[in-house]
Parts: sequence; structure tokens; C-alpha cells
Amino acid sequence: MPTVVLAHSLDFVTWRNATRTLALHGIPATDIIWRIRDPADAAMQTGITAPLHADTSPRSTFGVPRAMMRLVQDILQAETPDRFDLAYRLVLRLATGEDPARRPADDAEILRARHIAQDVRRETLAFRTHVAASHDPTQAIIWDAADSLVAYCNARFVTLQRSFHPWHVQMGERVMRWDGTTLHPGTPLEGADPASFPSPALPLAEGMDIERITALPAVAEAARSCLTCAMAHHATQTVFGEGTTTASLMFVGEQPGDQEDLAGRPFVGPAGQLFDRALHEVGIARDDVYVTNTVKHFKFFNRNGRRIHQKAGMEEIRACAPWLHAERRMVRPRLLVMLGATAASAILQRSVVIGRERSRPITLDDGTCGLVTVHPSFLLRQPTEDARSREYLRFIEDLRLARSLITS
Repeated sequence: MPTVVLAHSLDFVTWRNATRTLALHGIPATDIIWRIRDPADAAMQTGITAPLHADTSPRSTFGVPRAMMRLVQDILQAETPDRFDLAYRLVLRLATGEDPARRPADDAEILRARHIAQDVRRETLAFRTHVAASHDPTQAIIWDAADSLVAYCNARFVTLQRSFHPWHVQMGERVMRWDGTTLHPGTPLEGADPASFPSPALPLAEGMDIERITALPAVAEAARSCLTCAMAHHATQTVFGEGTTTASLMFVGEQPGDQEDLAGRPFVGPAGQLFDRALHEVGIARDDVYVTNTVKHFKFFNRNGRRIHQKAGMEEIRACAPWLHAERRMVRPRLLVMLGATAASAILQRSVVIGRERSRPITLDDGTCGLVTVHPSFLLRQPTEDARSREYLRFIEDLRLARSLITS
């Protein structure tokens, strides 16, 4: 009878590796013993510690849909004693050609799994809400759930919410702490690698009080998991701002394009290359400024195999507003240059006609000086070379004005 020894009660990595091997061999769930290694016996081998039957030959490989893997990871954060067995049963059914998720109405096993996962998500949100409301960084976060496993899976959330400062969570007699560099889960997970834990049941950004974060890298990391608007589910990744976090000059565009979406960096496509050329021409080093977008995901539609840019709407602008506000709050530039109508409208909170607003200083709501100009992509869309040259020179003049405003 195969025995699987897990390093600790949240050892998802060992569970996953053992499950794949056992499921490929078709080992019934009733034949498997799942054990958690005694902390006093750290030398004990983890994984499958008893041999498989000689007459079990492995099947060909199989895949686990993302939604099922998400469900499994949620289950493994519950305090349910048979969670390892239940999760294995679901995966084994996939390995044998059945998809339990296709029969939710009458499938007791999948219904129970979803109920457990729902409880885990509910506890996750409750824990995060409690952490976000714990304002005194010198005090322990008291979490009144002595047997909770959810808190450990959300350690990164606490670290970002606390802006990488040291913290500790008190759970009955257990203490989990972050010393500013390393996570110490404490008993009974002392020495456990956080990378072996299941992913948290909710996106990292959900439940976070962004306004209380004081470290821009923490905001950037949280933003990478944001799924607030629909287009976040279709884009390759979040494209957060980059540059000097104490920059006097900040540029805000509309949204990342196709190449930015793939690279994960703002202004690296054709418009970005033209932008860099213009900055260089007026004596502004890109490394000395902060560059970002109003919207952090690429919105597009497909046409003949190509991803075509689609203008961001109010839903996306509102969803990304907290991220842009955090960037402005922490960078605190002397001058904020709005590149295009979308950025200008989002920041000025009104309809903007570029021709009427550009090339003149505007006082923003936080007292920062603002300047409206065109987006570099506007230059690329000009129909003739003469028009492109003319508009490029106007753009250069706006950048020279920006430079003079921060040096005067």
C-alpha cells in the first residue's frame, strides 16, 4: 500500500508530485496513506515512501485544467482531515478520462470540494480584511483561528500590505513572522519553504488597502495579480510603471500595447521607441523619469490572427485608478505629463480635447503641475511624412516645455 509522506500540512509540492505518479499508475484513493512528517523527524524522506505494486504500469500523461488545479489548491488550505485524499480523488478521475467538473449538479464529491473551497475563500477574505484594518505596524496581528492554514498561504499578502516592514501574526499559541527578509512560519511549519504552499485562494490584490501601502514595489507586485476588469483575464500580464521612484517628471499614457503586453514593460513598442528618441533629443534621460499608463492591461480584439488595440473604457480606467493613484502618491513628481486624451481625461476627471489643453501648465487636484500633450502613437498615425514631421516637432516643443518646468 503506497504511503505518501508530506513535509508539513501545507506541502502542496510533494502532494502534487506524488499525485501525478500515483494517478498515472491508476492507484485507487483507498489504497493510499497520506501522512504528515513529524517535525521531530526531519530526516524522514518525503514523497512516496512505499513501493507501487509491480503489476501497475503507468498510463500516458494527462492534463489538469487550471480551474481544477485552483480548486485543489483551495481544498488543501482547509482544515478538513481528508483534504489530501479528496483532492487526489478529483485528479485521479481526470487521469482516467473523466472530468468531474462537468457534472456539478449531481456529483457529491465535486459539490463537497466546491463547498470547502468556498469556505477557504471566505476565510481568506476575512483574514485579509482583518490584516488591512490592523493599522499599527508595531503591534501583532491577532487572528483568532488557532488551527487556520489560510494565514500561512497569505503571508505574501501581509508582507505587501505592510510594505515589506517586519510583522507577526499571532494565532493562539502559534506565531508567524516576517523579519523584513525571511518568512518564519513557526510551529508546526518551522523551516517549511513558503514556495511549497498552495497559492492563496484569492488574487493577491483582492482585499488589499492600497492607500496604506508605502512601498511602490509592493504596489507593483500586488497589481500583477489584479483581475478586477474583464480585460485583465485576456492580457498576457499587468504592465506596471517603471523608472525612478523619486522622479521629478512623470509620464502617463493610455494603456500598454501588444509589445508592452508581451514584454511586461511600458513604452517599448513603436510608440515607445519614438518616445525615447524624443526624450533623448531634448536632453531627458528615460532612466531619470517615471513612465506608466492609466490602464495596466492591454485591451485588444483579434483580426486575422493579429491583436488590434482597442481603446480603454471607463470600466478599465476606474479599475486601474487605485494603481495610478498609488504611483502618483509615492513618486510625487513635480510635473505630470499626460500623453493623450485618455490619460488626460482620467487624471483631470473631465472630457479633454487635446488641441485646446496642450502645451500649457495645469494645476492638478493634488497640487502637482500637469501638462497635456499627444500620445506618441498619434505621431505614428499621421497620414504623410510631412504631417509626421510637423507633429513630431510640436511634441518635441512640449517636451522642452516639460523640461523647463522642472528645472526652473
